[in-house]
Amino acid sequence: MTTIKSTDTLAIFQAATKIVYGPGAVARMGDLVQNLDVRRLLVVTDEGVSRAGITARVVAALVDAGIDIVVFDGVEPNPSIETVEKTLALYRDRVCEGVVAVGGGSPIDAAKAVATLATNPGDLADYIGVGKIVQPLVPLMAVPTTVGTGSEVTTWAVITDLAQRKKVVLGSPLLAPRIAVLDPELVLSLPASLTASTGIDALTHAIESVISLFAGPFTDGLALEAIHLIAANLPTAVLSPELGARANLLYASAMAGMAFSYARTALVHGMAHPLSAYYDVPHGLANAILLPSVLAFNLPTCETQLARVAAAMGEEASAQAAVEAVRQLNARVGIPSCLSDVGVTEEHIPHMAQDAFESGNAQVVNPRKPTYEQVIELYRQAL
Repeated sequence: MTTIKSTDTLAIFQAATKIVYGPGAVARMGDLVQNLDVRRLLVVTDEGVSRAGITARVVAALVDAGIDIVVFDGVEPNPSIETVEKTLALYRDRVCEGVVAVGGGSPIDAAKAVATLATNPGDLADYIGVGKIVQPLVPLMAVPTTVGTGSEVTTWAVITDLAQRKKVVLGSPLLAPRIAVLDPELVLSLPASLTASTGIDALTHAIESVISLFAGPFTDGLALEAIHLIAANLPTAVLSPELGARANLLYASAMAGMAFSYARTALVHGMAHPLSAYYDVPHGLANAILLPSVLAFNLPTCETQLARVAAAMGEEASAQAAVEAVRQLNARVGIPSCLSDVGVTEEHIPHMAQDAFESGNAQVVNPRKPTYEQVIELYRQAL
């Protein structure tokens, strides 16, 4: 049995999002919006989700409830500030009263940014950082279609600044969607490769929550259970669209999201964000490739925490066993072993390392404070 970490400091935790979970949950959306007092909603999604027929299912449930719907399905992976502005313009032009995000982390984060700017004055740049959002957002619902982002329950949003080739982060309790609809039927069509990368993304969220300097008993409880469920179900879910395994992953992803809303994410994320900004590597895949080597780097400063991770994964309770278990799980589900396999080269490593080194992920949250040179070396090791 895994022992949850105790703490001598004050622990604060709040779950802000109402979660509706289970097969067929999307059919309940019409009932759920009745309490939001809205007449027209903007659905924010991407082309892939629309092609899969998922957007149509969400829209049908809302239309049946008498809600007018406007759809924007132009969100790209790693959504840009420009996309947020375009979506916001549509929201205002069509006089919408709330937002429904349907998809992975990209549509959900874009929807969070739109919902923020619908009630808060100025530009997105005014809200970069933590605690800068003042006014409550318009009603926001999230329907995840991957098994990794956790954004449907988190207090964070990540948007790409194309001009600076940098990902910017917004953090506020106000960013947590009011309602998250977790329907396992919506992730049955997720391709094996995306199931693998988003599943390891959720594992990264959970593991970094455990080793974070902001970890506490509530975040540990959520994160350790998420780690257990992901390790036990991800290989099966990648091999086949089996409802039980994918349902467990969807559940685990939300738990990991609630954990890192408070524990925050660490060096893996600090290094993954520049990979998406410079090479457009999908966020979950960037996390997955980096996770084993960064855990090995952190090992001397968080042996006890990583031993808990290993135990949650069904392994011997040792820090080294955790690192090895992550490597083996990556291999089992087909994660590329090197960054060069996804098009990353030596060229931008100095710039990426500078961004990662200066991030709060590295210098505030991570248990071992890296030097700039150490971040460069970690990128090179992962090549």
